[in-house]
Amino acid sequence: MRKETRRDFVLVIITSIASAIGMISVFVACRPLAWIAILISDSYLSLVLMFAAILSDDGTFATRHSWITGLFPRRTAALFVTTLLLLSIVSGFAGLYVGTEVFSSDKTPGDALYISLFTLAFTDYSPKPGYGQLVVVGQVASGILYLIAAIPLLISRIATFASP
Repeated sequence: MRKETRRDFVLVIITSIASAIGMISVFVACRPLAWIAILISDSYLSLVLMFAAILSDDGTFATRHSWITGLFPRRTAALFVTTLLLLSIVSGFAGLYVGTEVFSSDKTPGDALYISLFTLAFTDYSPKPGYGQLVVVGQVASGILYLIAAIPLLISRIATFASP
């Protein structure tokens, strides 16, 4: 297996684990698992955004620190990584929505996933004051981070295809 393929495989495995943790948090209503899924996804997206900015300013940075290129998946892996990151963020916040602490009524796992997906799309579902509003603001911030980091990463990877 080539080195680049191995790095892509590791990224897909890590984002798969984060998505699985997020989905488990929804169905077992475990808030710490939800926070772990969110932390993994947002940390990865922040690192990608930061290192992309550094690499755009200093082209030799990647040659001095070759491990950084492992954070940027190739074409096919980028498609899987961005999809799994979205699933991780949506399911992580859905894991926080299950129960009564965020919204005024109990939410089933299906309700929580539905609301989480549309909250990521910046729709207001009237969370409870305090903790509920903090969680929704956190999800909107994660959504913005996803939009400015993951989507351009995917598009840049797909746009670099070779001409026939």
